Amino acid sequence: MNLAELQPAIDYVQRHGTPLEKARLGYIVYGDSAPDEVREQLKRSQRGDGGWAALWAPEYSSLDATCYQLAQAEQIGIDSRSLMVVDAIRFLVERQAFDGSWEEEATEAENAPLWARPGDDAAKLYLTANCGFWVAMTGLVPAAAHDAALLLSFHLGENGIMPSFTQTHWLATALWRHQDMDDETLKGLTYLRGRVPELSAGNLAWMILALRQGGVSAEHDAVGAAVERLIGLRDPAGHWPSDEGADNAAHVTVESIRALQLTGALS
Repeated sequence: MNLAELQPAIDYVQRHGTPLEKARLGYIVYGDSAPDEVREQLKRSQRGDGGWAALWAPEYSSLDATCYQLAQAEQIGIDSRSLMVVDAIRFLVERQAFDGSWEEEATEAENAPLWARPGDDAAKLYLTANCGFWVAMTGLVPAAAHDAALLLSFHLGENGIMPSFTQTHWLATALWRHQDMDDETLKGLTYLRGRVPELSAGNLAWMILALRQGGVSAEHDAVGAAVERLIGLRDPAGHWPSDEGADNAAHVTVESIRALQLTGALS
């Protein structure tokens, strides 16, 4: 797919995207620096402890929200050695348990969504994979990423399944690839290949991004199948559709463009 074929998707984000989504698009497609006001807004929203608040807990620094904002920062070109990112990683590492896991604070159990609910084993594995992934991607605290990867491996079945969400599997698999844990990586990729036909565009893009950032080859069958399905899910108007129950087509479109870029499917 070339840039001309992608133009309707670019136009869609320009018409419907938030300033942050437009900034992500500009950096990903053209290498443009994010506007100062976008960078400043991201910086201002970071809390004093280095974390970010979630919509479900506006006065609490959430692990999940912090990982999400690290992803946004990466997509507007903020350096992993910047003070913003260093503070965020320090926040994550300080919240890591001795066994290598992460979990939101028990005080937030009532308001937390299913994937972040403290006391829930599936949520703990998801947060461990998400936090471990971002700690690994920055390279700032290798021991914390290693401990998370080991903890996750203890919950991996021979069939590649963990007792958690599908998203946990691709974040964990990316982390295992980054840690050169070949057996776990192979099991994870085999499982994910079988899930590709069920995934939405948003989840496919997220999976591709995580796996490629973790070091999985674009030639791997799981990645190739995900790319093929992602292209097939493109709306006739040119953009990619929202996730079910969400109004986030501009976000999904930006993620999809980035995923195609990282796999060499975008020329």
